[in-house]
Amino acid sequence: MPRPPDLVARQQLLDRVIDYLADNGLGEATLRPLATALGTSPTRLMHHFGSKGELVAAALRRAEEHQQRLEARWVSRNPQITQSEVLRKWWAWMLASRRNLHRVRLGLEAATLDATVTGLAGDVRADQIGAWRMNIERRLLALGMAKHEAVVESSRLKAAFTGLTLDLVASGDRARLTETLERILDDFDRRIGARRPVR
Repeated sequence: MPRPPDLVARQQLLDRVIDYLADNGLGEATLRPLATALGTSPTRLMHHFGSKGELVAAALRRAEEHQQRLEARWVSRNPQITQSEVLRKWWAWMLASRRNLHRVRLGLEAATLDATVTGLAGDVRADQIGAWRMNIERRLLALGMAKHEAVVESSRLKAAFTGLTLDLVASGDRARLTETLERILDDFDRRIGARRPVR
C-alpha cells in the first residue's frame, strides 16, 4: 500500500533538514535560516513539528532509519558478516564523503550539546549513543555471550568507535585513525571470535 502523500512529503522535508543540519551543525541551527534554506517559513515548520526540538528529534529519527536500512542491506548481502566488519563498513562510509561523516556527527552533537541549545529531550539525546551500543549488544547476545559481558563489550566497542569518530571530525587524520580502528577490531576479534556472524 503506498504511503499517504503527507507522510511522503514530511519524510522528504526531514531528509532536507538532515542535510542542512549535517552541513551546518546543531549548535548554530535556528528556525529562520533553516526555513529559508528549505524554502519554507518558521511558522510552517512549527505547524508540522510543533517546536525546534521536535523537528530536530524527528530528523534524528529519520537519520537513524537511513542508517538502519543501510546496515540491513550490508547484512542481507553478506549474512556471515561479523560485528567488526560492520564497523569497518561504517568507517568506510564515513570516509566516503564529508556529508556522511557529518550525519554521524549530528548524533554525537545531539548527545553532547546542552538541551538548551538543541531543544532535545534527555531520552532523545541518550538514544544517539544508546541505539548503536544496543545494536552491538543484541548481536553479542545472539552469539551466546552472557548479558553482563555483552553490555560491557558493546559499551567498550561503541566508546572506542565514538572516540575515533570525534577525533576524525576534529583532526581529519584518516591514516592514523584507520590504523587505530584496525587494532581495536583485531583485539575485539581475538577475544570474541572473528568469524561469528552478525544477526
